[in-house]
Formats: sequence, C-alpha cells, structure tokens
Amino acid sequence: MEIRVENLDYVYNPGTPLELKALDQVTFTLPHSKVLGILGGTGSGKTTLVKHLNGLLIPTKGRVLLDGKDSQSYGALLRRKVGVVFQRPERQLFEQTVYRDISFALKRLPGIGEADIRERVEDACRLVGLDLADVANRSPFALSDGQKRKVAIAGILVNRPETLALDEPTVGLDPPSSRELVLFLQDLKTSGNRTIVIVSHNMGPFLPLLDHLLALDRGRVAGFGSPAEICEKLADDAVMRQSLPELALVVHDLRKAGCPIPRDEYRIPELLDQLTRLSPNIEVRR
Repeated sequence: MEIRVENLDYVYNPGTPLELKALDQVTFTLPHSKVLGILGGTGSGKTTLVKHLNGLLIPTKGRVLLDGKDSQSYGALLRRKVGVVFQRPERQLFEQTVYRDISFALKRLPGIGEADIRERVEDACRLVGLDLADVANRSPFALSDGQKRKVAIAGILVNRPETLALDEPTVGLDPPSSRELVLFLQDLKTSGNRTIVIVSHNMGPFLPLLDHLLALDRGRVAGFGSPAEICEKLADDAVMRQSLPELALVVHDLRKAGCPIPRDEYRIPELLDQLTRLSPNIEVRR
C-alpha cells in the first residue's frame, strides 16, 4: 500500500485556551511495501501522525491517501487496511485464552466461518513466531512480556492489514524480546506484502530495516529520506541530532571523516568487517 500524506494539519482542542497545533503541513510519500521510521522528540507529533493512518484522528486540514484514495472514504474498512500497534499493546489483552484474544476481532465480521478464523489465527501466529498449539488455551496473562506483545500483534495481523504501524514497539521489552521483534519485522519486510511504519525513540535496532526516515520537529517535517540523507541534513542541528539514532550518527561521522563505509549500511557484522579490513591491526571484539 502506498501512503501519501498531503499538507496534513492537526489541531487539538481548537478554539479553546488549550489549542495545540500538533501537525503542521506534513507532506511525504511512502511507496508500497517499504519501511518507514518516524522519529522526533517528545511532542513532535509522531503518535498524532500514526493515528491519522487508520482514522483514529481526522485531519484538521490536508489528507491521507492510501493507494491514491482518501483514507476517510474507506469507512469501517480502514482499520482493517491499516493495523496500528500502540505502546505496550499487551495491556489491552483481556480474553481468557490466547486463541480467543487473537480471534476476537474476526468473530465480529459477518460471513466468516470458524475454519477461516482458525486459519487466520494460525497464519498470524506463524508470522510473529508463536507456537499456537502450545499457547492457544493458555491465559495471555501467564505469558512472558515478549509473548504477550506477540499475541497483541497477532491480534492485529489476523485482519491481514496492508500496512502495519507500530508505535514504540520495543518499550518495556528485554533485549532478547526486542531482537525477536526486529527479526519478525525483517521477515515481514522480506515477504514484500506489507508497508511498515515504525515510531521509536530508539530507532537504532530498526535501522537495517528502514528504507526511509521521517524526522519531525514540533509538528513539522524536519527531513524525509534515507537514514544517511537525514543524518547528512540534521547531524549538525543541535536539537534534532539528539533524536537521530546513535549508530546512524557514528556511521555518518566516520564517513564524514573519510572512512569509506557504504551509505545506509547499519548491519553490525558488516560494519565490523568493514572496519577490520580498513584497520587490520585493530582487534574488533564481537
């Protein structure tokens, strides 16, 4: 699914003393099946922007186009085309078993039988790396935090959305669970079937996945392009530099100093190999 955002404004509490312009003339285009990272400081408009993708918020001005069609024209289908996973989605689990929780949204759809529901739940669990046979009848509250998050994401994927947006997906996860989440998104990208949007204060782990990076500053677009292009544009900005991924800045600074590292190479093993070849006398600990 191609996402095109045109001159998007959003104002909270318009006409009141609490009026706040959260988005200001935001414009960008994300091609089909690409991965976008959205970063910026607190209050920059990241979550507000994501909420526009599946109709949780309606633009004050401007529009969001999905495959060339205004998002508002999709009606109730919109939230099945764009699935959004908000921070700590496991806190929204409520059913008695994992299977019932993941399948909950499907049971409300007309004309879908139990066999179809089972197939969709199995597909969603396979995507996130959950063994349905092991967890189907267990309480979701008895699972680890990483497993709970997988259940919550599977509950979005059963709708088979064309776009998956994740808001701070690694918050509260331990390092092994975070790595599993990154691997899941890598597999999802490799399939080529979905557009992916990732919002994170810690974009470093996701850098190898990103095709584009959108930097927001107080509701405005500070930059849109590849991670390398964004670093080239914003690395010398004292405010925006704080929001940029440390790894991307290290690569940028090394390249700026003359180190021949490929642009937009953020895979740690490949970077270590590059540095070892450039400085064979330096021992790199892996």
